[in-house]
Amino acid sequence: MVPFVPTSLLEQLLGQVTIEAVQKHIETVFSAAYFKMLVVGNFAPAEAVDAAQQVSQMLNFQSLPAHSHVPSRMVNIEPGHYIYRHMGEDPNMLNNAVVATFYCGMVTNPKDRTTMALLVQIAKDQFFDQLRTKEQLGYNVGASTNSFGSGKLTLDMRVQGESNPTYLLQRIDSFIHGFRQTLVEFDTVKFGALVESIVGKANEQLTSVDAEANRMWTPIYKGTYNFARLADEVESLQKVRLDDVLDMWDRYINPETAVAYTRVDSQLWAAKASYPSATDMTTWPESILALAGCLESETHMPVDLSDLSHFINTAVTQTSADALGSLAHQYPMANSTQVLDETASGWSKIKNALDMAMNPHNQHTLQDSETNFAYIGMYQTVEGKWVITDVEKFKATQALHGLAVPVIKLIPNTTAFNDHTIV
Repeated sequence: MVPFVPTSLLEQLLGQVTIEAVQKHIETVFSAAYFKMLVVGNFAPAEAVDAAQQVSQMLNFQSLPAHSHVPSRMVNIEPGHYIYRHMGEDPNMLNNAVVATFYCGMVTNPKDRTTMALLVQIAKDQFFDQLRTKEQLGYNVGASTNSFGSGKLTLDMRVQGESNPTYLLQRIDSFIHGFRQTLVEFDTVKFGALVESIVGKANEQLTSVDAEANRMWTPIYKGTYNFARLADEVESLQKVRLDDVLDMWDRYINPETAVAYTRVDSQLWAAKASYPSATDMTTWPESILALAGCLESETHMPVDLSDLSHFINTAVTQTSADALGSLAHQYPMANSTQVLDETASGWSKIKNALDMAMNPHNQHTLQDSETNFAYIGMYQTVEGKWVITDVEKFKATQALHGLAVPVIKLIPNTTAFNDHTIV
């Protein structure tokens, strides 16, 4: 989870930087250091050692004390649904953006990695087609997988557009609600072809030393030193079945079935957007907030959330068409005497938002967390989601993943220099 860095904080820190401080930093930055160096190419071991010695001599640094070299460890987020919000500071910025991050299997498990890769391949085109092509929510729409260190894999679904972030996330939820059936009905022949395509790409010969180095740096950076990682994944790919993909979906992503459901919604709000207050989020469901945001965007008038909630409660007995007609008369379009109809700008978004408010999808049943995040200033929405108000405080309450265990034995070279050992 990487938070947004406020521009105001960067400006504040830059204002404290002096020329003298920069010069001092240049003089002391390599006074003590720890470094990893990869030598790739047609080199004998002695030549690689010689190259490392030359780098050490040029930098002329002392060995960094062990207590100062702290390996990175990933935060192991406690199961639950979390929201991180940030308001943009540029008044000319019109776009909002969201990323829904689902924490899935472990990056150290080849089956989890390959199953996630197949899941993303199946989901990303349909996700783009639904939210970008059909709903036209923005130009930056996509689904991908990511991982950090020895932690968990993530499925990231992102949308950037002018609609309010609550509505964008509601549309992601709508996609998730219907995607399981897509997996159930997915053609097995097409699935086999997809596996062969990924295997073929993985087996492609590297065309440059740079590409070879980049591939080798991944296991070094992660601390596994598993240089057979790609071969392990190819072997795992050939064993993965469509049922495994469906199982991963149900175990980690499907809010109706996931036992240890872990999700973080990152929201970037445009400066001019109608930003829900903490009171709004603890009083009204997200479907009401999403609909209100769409209405305010099209009518350019404030929407009373209490009145809108009352309208939804009375409209549930109506058909969708009748409810939309009633809403159109109650909230006329901006700069127009004409009521909302199918030709009006934003009609489809308001229709979708109204449908979601009248027929909310089943949410994950959030159990009471072992950690009461209210002690660090966080609060819960009506649906039981925790809103992160201070990222650093939140991270401090979470456990950490262990360090990666090398899959091969690292054998120190007998040649040592400047208190450093060649491996």
